[in-house]
Amino acid sequence: MGKFLVYQFRRVYAANPAFFVFFSIWVVLLTFLVAFVPKNDSFHFINSHHAFWADILFTIYTYFGDGLFVIAVFIAYCCMQQWNCARAILGTYIFSGVICCMLKNLFHVNRPASVFHGDPTFHVVSWLPVAYFNSFPSGHTTSAFAMSATIAIVSKNRSFGILTFVFAALTAYSRVYLGQHFLIDVWFGSMLGTVTACIYLLAMPYVLKSKRMSFSLRFLQVKF
Repeated sequence: MGKFLVYQFRRVYAANPAFFVFFSIWVVLLTFLVAFVPKNDSFHFINSHHAFWADILFTIYTYFGDGLFVIAVFIAYCCMQQWNCARAILGTYIFSGVICCMLKNLFHVNRPASVFHGDPTFHVVSWLPVAYFNSFPSGHTTSAFAMSATIAIVSKNRSFGILTFVFAALTAYSRVYLGQHFLIDVWFGSMLGTVTACIYLLAMPYVLKSKRMSFSLRFLQVKF
């Protein structure tokens, strides 16, 4: 069983090694920061270095993890008749989103706005609502990395894989910059989104066993 799982994940890695190399570097870096830097300190360092142009820029980037943007990308792929990416994007978004919501309701971690309430150094932008609860994990980061990993794996395009990773990473950074999450929230969210995307793409051929579903799966064309 262990060898089978290793073989399967090697197939996923082989679909777009560039994406997974960048993602691995990201995970190692954030793991070090989460492990050795207090979460309030890492949050304050990122959140306190701000400028108006960055407020605008990271407001745009944060929407890459919004559900409406993911649905828009799904519709765009449908319009281009790229059914493999379209169905995989929708499936991984739902799968990762359900798990993320379950974890949020399980842990009930306060967000920075609750922890730093009344702190004059706490930075937020006036045009975005500020949440106070259910911080862990970051839903936007989870969705962004789930979509990024899905597109990278299904497309198998090296340059596109790197590009989607950059957008997902900037989305994660924006969540801390905009005062919505701690670094640990986006660290775990990035892993949750990527891992659930891999599991979904690997599991679906075994879940859809009927002839009708197997015929539909050929349109998905998730082959590594």
